[in-house]
Amino acid sequence: MKRIIFLLLTILIHAFVVKAQPKTRPFQFKKPVKVIEHAKYGKISLYDAREIKDNLGVIQVGMLNANRLLAAVPSLEKQLQSQLEQMTVGHKADGELLMRLEKFCIAELTGAFSEKGFLDFRAILFAKEVNGGYLQVARLDTSIVVKGMDVTKATLARASEVVNNLIFDALTKNSDTTKSYSFSEIENYEDIQKKQLALYNATTWRDGAYLTYEEFAHQTPSGGKVQLKDGDPYLGFFKENGKGQLKKINPKDYYAVVHASQPFVSSQEQFYPLIKESDDFIFVGPVKETASATNVVVTSLLLGAIGGVFVSGPETNYYTQKLDYANGTFIRMK
Repeated sequence: MKRIIFLLLTILIHAFVVKAQPKTRPFQFKKPVKVIEHAKYGKISLYDAREIKDNLGVIQVGMLNANRLLAAVPSLEKQLQSQLEQMTVGHKADGELLMRLEKFCIAELTGAFSEKGFLDFRAILFAKEVNGGYLQVARLDTSIVVKGMDVTKATLARASEVVNNLIFDALTKNSDTTKSYSFSEIENYEDIQKKQLALYNATTWRDGAYLTYEEFAHQTPSGGKVQLKDGDPYLGFFKENGKGQLKKINPKDYYAVVHASQPFVSSQEQFYPLIKESDDFIFVGPVKETASATNVVVTSLLLGAIGGVFVSGPETNYYTQKLDYANGTFIRMK
């Protein structure tokens, strides 16, 4: 009995200590493990295009797995410059890099017997020209999942590794000379990329079944035409088989379908109507809590879970989401 009381007291004391702790934790990159000679660049600056700029995500601390927001200390731009200098120690260069950062989000979820760490990262590196323009040098778009009993250190280490490798890769690469960007165009890079995709420039969309987001973005369906029964999309979509009979298609097999110029996206074994709002495609549909770091963080903020315990599970909830223009993943909206 004394042991139980002692254990309960320990947990309560720890809970009070955690509650009294700051709601943020500092993030710093790990020291690069590689040094490069004859680097082309000696400076790096940052254009932060992330939707959530005031933090880098959520980690869990203490016995009760209290959520804490990650904050870059010192600033991300200062840390990126420090990383570059550590990679080029003793080798000065006049060239300048500019990073357009679109995603940098870390999150953790606790399950019954294990934890998962998530990292969403997307950035484009540009080299500054003498005339003030910018040429693209490197680009990385990745999502990483780390599993284990305690994933905090491993997830933070992977985040450092991803960024360090991107900078290291750019230090000796020749830039793409096919297009020069102004700083204003880098600020509006997403809009420029969308204008190159048929999906975002059409007023009507091509009927058919799309196997991938790439097909959908370029409006090149390879899955054939789809039909409805009784004009009701909630009954599902159908295609004729070899015998001329209508057979219901499996949403798992397709990214999207378009019927009568109305697009539908596949999510969790169902199709949901897409609506073009401003320059984005929006839908309300299910998403598992473990979908991505960005979705986990948005949910934590929406539910006021910072400082509490946010537990993962098999449940699926409905949220307003938009398509990521670059890869078609679903981004939960704030």
